[in-house]
Amino acid sequence: MWKSIFGVVALLALASLPLYAGNILTNGGFETGNFSGWAAGGNFEDTEVVSGHFYDYSGAEEGAWYAVLGPVGGDGTLSQTFSDILGAPYTFSFWLSAVGDNPSDFSAYWDGTQLLSVGDPNTGDVWTEFTYAETGTGSDSIQLNFRDDPAYMALDNVSVSTAIPEPASLTLLAGGLIALAFRFRRRNAA
Repeated sequence: MWKSIFGVVALLALASLPLYAGNILTNGGFETGNFSGWAAGGNFEDTEVVSGHFYDYSGAEEGAWYAVLGPVGGDGTLSQTFSDILGAPYTFSFWLSAVGDNPSDFSAYWDGTQLLSVGDPNTGDVWTEFTYAETGTGSDSIQLNFRDDPAYMALDNVSVSTAIPEPASLTLLAGGLIALAFRFRRRNAA
């Protein structure tokens, strides 16, 4: 009987941990060397995936490839729609590098709700991470709008991921389960 109680407690404890799904976007780091997985829209001229030095940017935030965004006169867009778990917490993040060209703009949306809107973004040519906590609805979408007259801004590692349990939490859970097992075993021996 105690073994079945222990099993139920262990399953409930494991079920309470968030699952790690990694990045559920397709080609979020542009490592295919192109925009595969993304829907492009609006003014998409002067927008491409590059490797190495380009304009003021020395290279990708991580990996080899990154997107340079330079439409003139109107915004371009990149978007993806993805399946996720209803009610689950997600982290939407991306890395942006910009030098404040005027006029330029960058905005980010989750399911049509604006999360960020920056005119003439300037990160000082340093990769800067932007992170937002969102809740899944079963099917969600992200969209990035951008314009840079007359130059470029850079984008890399766009991600939508679930929470990752911290190693300390897993260690604490394992220690608690082991202690319960010993206690039940001792009690059964008596």
